[in-house]
Amino acid sequence: MAMDSRIRSALLVALALAVVACEGPPQAEAALTPFQQLAADSAAGDSAAFATLPEPLLEFLDVREALAAIPRGASRCAVLPARRDHELRRRMRFRFADESAVLYVVAEDTSGSLGRVEYIRRVPGRGQRGLIWDGERNRTTSTWWDETSNGLSRRVERGDVPRGSPMPRALRGLGRQLLLLPCELESDSSPVTSP
Repeated sequence: MAMDSRIRSALLVALALAVVACEGPPQAEAALTPFQQLAADSAAGDSAAFATLPEPLLEFLDVREALAAIPRGASRCAVLPARRDHELRRRMRFRFADESAVLYVVAEDTSGSLGRVEYIRRVPGRGQRGLIWDGERNRTTSTWWDETSNGLSRRVERGDVPRGSPMPRALRGLGRQLLLLPCELESDSSPVTSP
């Protein structure tokens, strides 16, 4: 009988260890989230990319201070519904004196890897410029819509941004920064199923 209880105890301990191993380490042991780790690992390179941007492009793209100044739970930052498993989508809206901008990011929530980053900034009376980095193709596209008397033009001018330029790196840096912010869930934050 004593042998049976020892075997039973050993089996229970093995089962408990197997369950813990499947669930991963406890929260206290997880030093950094994947988003925090990637942001920390790439902070120096992201800053260097911003430092090498030409002044007009730096003025257009560098909203790092505005991102850092967002108060906790700001309504301008929203978590959007996921379109597939392990996907995180966030959108931040900015208001400046005479301009507005939107930063949008899609990432894989278990590894933290970026899938897409979009930054669109509008200047009323002039137009709207957008930069889009697509992780699947590792391609950055610049877009421009002219302002007309009826609003933004339907005609979009597009061009590819060279891969080796600092702009794609700076754009991804903004996406990594947005992933670290506390954002509110949209009213309907349930996952969206693809057709």
